[in-house]
Amino acid sequence: MRYVIIGGSAAGISAIEAIRSIDRESPLDLFSDEATPLFSRVLLPYYIAEELSKPLLNFRSGDFFEQNRVTPHLGMRVRQISIDSKTVQTQNGDSQPFDKLLLATGGNPIVPPIPGIEKEGISTLKTMADAERIYNLKGRKAVVIGAGSVGVESCISLRRRGMEVTLLEQLGHVLPTVFDEEAASIIRKRIEDLGIKTITGEKALRFTGNGWVKSVITDNRKIECDMVVIAVGVKPAIELVQTAGIEIGSLGGIRVNGRMMTSVPDIYAAGDVTETYDITRDSNWINAIWPCAVEQGRIAGLNMAGREALYEGSFRRNSIGNFIGVPAISMGLTQAETCSSCEAGETFQEIKRRTRDTYMKLILKNGRLVGAILVGQIQKAGLFFVLIKKRIDVSDYLSVLMSRDLNFMNLLPLIRRNAGRFTETEYKEIMDTML
Repeated sequence: MRYVIIGGSAAGISAIEAIRSIDRESPLDLFSDEATPLFSRVLLPYYIAEELSKPLLNFRSGDFFEQNRVTPHLGMRVRQISIDSKTVQTQNGDSQPFDKLLLATGGNPIVPPIPGIEKEGISTLKTMADAERIYNLKGRKAVVIGAGSVGVESCISLRRRGMEVTLLEQLGHVLPTVFDEEAASIIRKRIEDLGIKTITGEKALRFTGNGWVKSVITDNRKIECDMVVIAVGVKPAIELVQTAGIEIGSLGGIRVNGRMMTSVPDIYAAGDVTETYDITRDSNWINAIWPCAVEQGRIAGLNMAGREALYEGSFRRNSIGNFIGVPAISMGLTQAETCSSCEAGETFQEIKRRTRDTYMKLILKNGRLVGAILVGQIQKAGLFFVLIKKRIDVSDYLSVLMSRDLNFMNLLPLIRRNAGRFTETEYKEIMDTML
């Protein structure tokens, strides 16, 4: 058996560990167009803020490839996949055969077609090269375009470096895909308290400057700057598969089955490049977050090595508290669907609790918990995560769930009622102990 993995981040590394838990001997080659291996992308803002040195960004030890008998090809882009000959071709013309192939190419940062986007001093933040570019840029004023998680953390990083920072978001509130407007208002206040000017509901129209960016022009103002960070999201990196005849889903990611196999036998995909089942939406979705990539990579790796495993699905979860100083978590859906989008017989419900500095919202679909937002107090997040994952009806437990004193023991009757869904050893032991 010969394994080839394209992509060296969370999904690819997790797949290596899964493969090697079964097959220690077969050749395994990893190709990555990034020359810097084994770093965590989610920690890049800490590097820019000078809070973590480069070695501390690593999520595996430096001898990981050696210990797992992997032949790494770092800084080497794969330019073509040949399904018929079961080979991949690299940028330097070499050909590598495979019996099992994993596509873990992740996502590409979205670069909007704004006039002047090609000017110096403008960068995305996705790779180590991006982080080093931003880190080394000089100036007093920065604009960050896009107030998602990467954008918010980027602007705080630059602010901690002593820069004057403006955060620009064309939608109505910060973190629009992560939190609802009420939760975002608490977080926005904290961002502004850090000295960051925050502008929402305005769109960047063009960049000015003779070679080097000097300002951002919006529909309402001119914002002078010495640098710009573009953080408007990512899209699946599917360039390789578009010419290989591998099926792409309706959302633009690689379509996979429950074993993480693509439409082509022996070719698998995992991570930000894939469309997988979202248990809160009851449909496929692209959940481009680190934990999902790790789990998908593990399932793909097990199946590649011959041990059947099924991916049960995932849902989005985001945490933003480490940087802003206010703990905040969202998971699953963050907005109840409107009745016009409901299928026959479906009902959505939102339950909220708000104080000046805290906010909690639960979203239910036909009595099943499908989403939660917690700001300020997040100690119960793990309980909500389990309830969403287990897909059980909690409609008669709402007062318990909204209680400030909620704990695991309060949910024990609910767990016993749904014992068939709580089959893990730890749950069975608790139920047996607490009879």
